[in-house]
Amino acid sequence: MINNMTAPLFLLIALWAAHSVAGGLKSDANTPWNGDNNAKTSSLDSTTSFLAVDDAFRFSLNRDGDEATLVWIIAPEHYLYRHAFSVAINIPNSDGSIEQVVLTPETRFSQGIKTTDDYFGPVEIFYYQATAQLPMESITELKKRSNKQALLSIQYQGCAEAGLCYPVQTRQISLP
Repeated sequence: MINNMTAPLFLLIALWAAHSVAGGLKSDANTPWNGDNNAKTSSLDSTTSFLAVDDAFRFSLNRDGDEATLVWIIAPEHYLYRHAFSVAINIPNSDGSIEQVVLTPETRFSQGIKTTDDYFGPVEIFYYQATAQLPMESITELKKRSNKQALLSIQYQGCAEAGLCYPVQTRQISLP
C-alpha cells in the first residue's frame, strides 16, 4: 500500500516545487501600472540584471532663491520607501566634533502610495518621482551656529520590483 502512495505523493511534491520556482518572488508593493491590487510576480533567472543604484534613483537638489527641493527620479519598476528617508544637517563645532540635527520631521515630502510590504508591513512608497521640500528657515538658523561649512545628509532606500532591495544610500551635500 505504501508503494501505491509513493508515485502520487512524489508527483504532488514535484508539482508544488515547479510552481514555487516558476512563480518567482512576490513583489514588495502593488504597482500602479498593473491595473489591479494583486502583487506583480516575476522570476529571477540568468538574464535578470539590475540597474546601478544611482541609475535606479537619480537624486538632485534644486535651489530656487530661498526654496530648496530634493528630487528623486525613480526608474520604471523601482520604488523608494518613505520610512527610509532621513534628512539631517551636520554642523561642525569649534572643538572639531560634528553636531547632527535631524530635519526629517520638518521636511515636507510628496504623497506616496500606501501599500503593505511583506517585510515592513504597512508602508508608503514612491514610483517614478519623489520630492521633499527642505525647511530652509531651520537650515539657515542652524548654519549660523558654525563658521565652517555645514553638510546636508540625506538617506534613502528603495527596491527593484524584480526582487532586489538596494542598501540604504547616504548623500552629503555642502550648503553654501
